[in-house]
Amino acid sequence: MVSDNRNAQALGRLLAPASIAIVGASDNPDKIGGRPIHYMRRHGYGGKLYPINPQRGQVQGERAWPDLEALPEAPDLAIVAVAGEQAVRAVDRCAGLGVPAAIVISAGFSETGEAGRARQDTMTARARAAGMRIVGPNSQGLANFGNGAIASFSTMFLEIEPMDGPVAVISQSGGMSAMVYGLLRQRGVGVRHVHATGNEADITVAELACAVLGDPGVRIVLLYLESLRDAGALAEAAALARARNVPLIAVKAGRSEAGARAAASHTGALASEDRTVDAFFEHHAILRARDPQELVRYAELALRGPLPRGPRMVVVSNSGASCVLAADAAAERGLQIAPLGRHTQEELGRRLPGFATTGNPVDITAALLSNNGLFGEVLPAIADDPAADMFLIDIPVAGRGYDVGRFAEDTARFAAAAGKPVAVVAWQDNVAAAFRARGVAVYGDERQAADAMAALRRLDTLLGRAPAAWKTSPAAAPAGAHAGLLSEAASLALLARHGLAVADHAVCADADAAVAAWRRIGAPVALKACSTRLPHKSEHGLVALGLDDEGALREAMARQAETLAHLGVDDAEWIVARMRRGLHELALGVRNDPVFGPVVMIGAGGRYVEALGDVALLVPPFTAEAALEALRGLRIGRLLAGVRGEPPADMAAVAEQAVRLGRYALSAAGHVASIDINPLLAGARGEGAVALDALVELSDAADAAARRAA
Repeated sequence: MVSDNRNAQALGRLLAPASIAIVGASDNPDKIGGRPIHYMRRHGYGGKLYPINPQRGQVQGERAWPDLEALPEAPDLAIVAVAGEQAVRAVDRCAGLGVPAAIVISAGFSETGEAGRARQDTMTARARAAGMRIVGPNSQGLANFGNGAIASFSTMFLEIEPMDGPVAVISQSGGMSAMVYGLLRQRGVGVRHVHATGNEADITVAELACAVLGDPGVRIVLLYLESLRDAGALAEAAALARARNVPLIAVKAGRSEAGARAAASHTGALASEDRTVDAFFEHHAILRARDPQELVRYAELALRGPLPRGPRMVVVSNSGASCVLAADAAAERGLQIAPLGRHTQEELGRRLPGFATTGNPVDITAALLSNNGLFGEVLPAIADDPAADMFLIDIPVAGRGYDVGRFAEDTARFAAAAGKPVAVVAWQDNVAAAFRARGVAVYGDERQAADAMAALRRLDTLLGRAPAAWKTSPAAAPAGAHAGLLSEAASLALLARHGLAVADHAVCADADAAVAAWRRIGAPVALKACSTRLPHKSEHGLVALGLDDEGALREAMARQAETLAHLGVDDAEWIVARMRRGLHELALGVRNDPVFGPVVMIGAGGRYVEALGDVALLVPPFTAEAALEALRGLRIGRLLAGVRGEPPADMAAVAEQAVRLGRYALSAAGHVASIDINPLLAGARGEGAVALDALVELSDAADAAARRAA
């Protein structure tokens, strides 16, 4: 096993190698084996280049070497650009020579099927055993424009001229890394790192994210992911980004088979892979974008100024229609167009013509054509207004007669002084270019601008959350536990032992015991037959409610016994539980995801839980406040707050139950596959919340624990 220190050294050399060997080097700069040499010579790479080509004495003006063994030293990095088994042999030779890292550009591995995957796995295992790390195979390569180490064959660097800058782009897809790079450069944004990991046989996007965060010139990291196998490394990257105050924004496309549904649990059906990704990203303050275009729009605004510290936007435009569109776009995305203060409006009234609008939005009208200094006069007047957390300057038309350069200069000066986010809407290319040239974020329409503002406001909220600090130790598996479902009785008992509130009940083997329990608990009661073989009792008529005398109780038990006999179930027992009144039926659940670990579900419960799908997911550890925020964000959130004279539900108690469930799930992740609590009955504020029904599913690890205990 390679030490962490050695891994860090290998990753560091990938980004800043002192020497690079190119296996399969070509004299043709348009060939895959020639493009990296061309780029590095062109962009000032200061290290040593070792082209490997047994047929040539020189390659693109550099001395060529017949093979790796002929080199005067083991290079820091090797680029493998030969095909098939030649690539495998080249990797083996690099590993044998002590090369710390290799980029395998060659294709023909796991992307081709099982035989290719086996070849890839064998190659990677041998490299790792020798202490060498691999990017790829099937990788477009890595590019660092800060030092000229451009170990990539991307054509995009020829199509759009590189410029060093504060952005790192890391992608599993070479095509997407090139696209994001191109979109950023079209907006005038400089990019330092452009890295593509390909098949990720070894080094992942998350590991490279950690590595680039060690570069002090990086101010934002953008990721493109199609699969995610190492959530721990991504969480580490997010923690590093937070510590450096660097936004981490990601596109996660596609769905992983790791998120397969657990058929026996409501939680498994609802906690789909994509929901889990959302919950993980939110937990770690990773802003999620839907596509590369949105990723770049978010990045442009994040680079141009601070994140929005509140939800209030002030709109300034020279068009009343644009004011309306901007206000609509903001409101649809949860931003507020708050009224400006009286003093601010009076100040605007002194600077604007009488027919202008001094409220919010501020319509400066066509007067902008005759007074090109209006932006410079209006913007400072609203800079410190309580309604202003961010500013949107909307210019639907400008051109001849308008001093666009002055507009851009005044706006840029204002943005620098205000210390708040400023965006411009301008669909005309020449107008947009003038603002971008002065470092102002520009969008083609009001929706794009409002999207970016709202997204970055969300990121600021996530970064501002106090992290939860849980002290947990591994919980023991239940005595005699085996993989599969526990009965309702065993599930409730397990949850009660770990601090969750459950309904008052008794477990009975026969009618006499049930009657005794009824007398102790008091009428009315519910009677439920439970067995590990019948996770959903109501579907079989095995739940009787509101039983309030001995005869009714015995009769209900007799009916259920007949049903059990018909179903061939001979291991059943009965639960006699106190009937509870409450305001709302909710649901709590846990799914132990193979990639992300335990994930807690919270939301609407009852019979239609799956049909409604009104749930949120939380990744432990989380605070009670995070659980409350999740509840408020549901469609039923307004109902829980109390409507039409109903009292508000005890959401604090529900949140506390969620925290306790998450704490147990985190400690029991080794043997609990899923937990389903439905319904969780919430009373009015101060009345608490209790689990009326529960279903726990143990994983295969429970069998192992039981064998060890035996």
